Amino acid sequence: MTISRIDQEHKHQHGWWVRYFEYGAKKPNEQKFFSDKMYRGREFAYAEAKRYDDLLKTKYNYEARRKPEGSPNPDIRRPKQKNKANKTGILGVQRTKRIRPNGSVYETYVASYPIAPGKTKLHVFSISKFGERIAFRLAIMARLIGLSTYYDDRYRLKNRFDADTKVVEAEAK
Repeated sequence: MTISRIDQEHKHQHGWWVRYFEYGAKKPNEQKFFSDKMYRGREFAYAEAKRYDDLLKTKYNYEARRKPEGSPNPDIRRPKQKNKANKTGILGVQRTKRIRPNGSVYETYVASYPIAPGKTKLHVFSISKFGERIAFRLAIMARLIGLSTYYDDRYRLKNRFDADTKVVEAEAK
C-alpha cells in the first residue's frame, strides 16, 4: 500500500496516487489518482486517498497478509532467493573470474550480503582450492549467515526479560 504525492507542473498534474501491490508483484493490482482540482484542494484529495487506501486494506485483508507470525518487521521486502539474471540461481552468489597479483586468472564463487545500510561484504571461495560444488555451497552458507546476522541485529526484538529484571532491581533497592 502506497500513497504518493504527484506534482508535475509541466503536465498540470497535482494530486495523490494510491497503489496496492501483491507481495512480489511488479505492477499494482489496483491504483487510483486523486487530483487536487477534482477534490477542491490538497487536503481534501489526501483525505479521499487515505479513505481509499483504508478501503483497499480491508478488501485485501492487508493486516493478516502483511504480518506473518514471528516476523519482526513485516513491511520490509524479504530478499528473493532466485533471480533470472544470476546464472547460479541464488541471489547474492555469483561465479566470477578474478586476477591474482601475479596476473593469473582463477575462478571463484563470491557471496555478498549487507552489513549496514548501503554497505556490503564479500566472501570469496576459490573453485581450484575447494572444488566447484563445495565452493558454491560455502558461498551460499556465507550469504545465509551474513543475512541472518544483519537482519537479527537490525530487527532484533526486545528481550521481554529486560523489563522484568529492571523491576526486580528497583524493588530490591
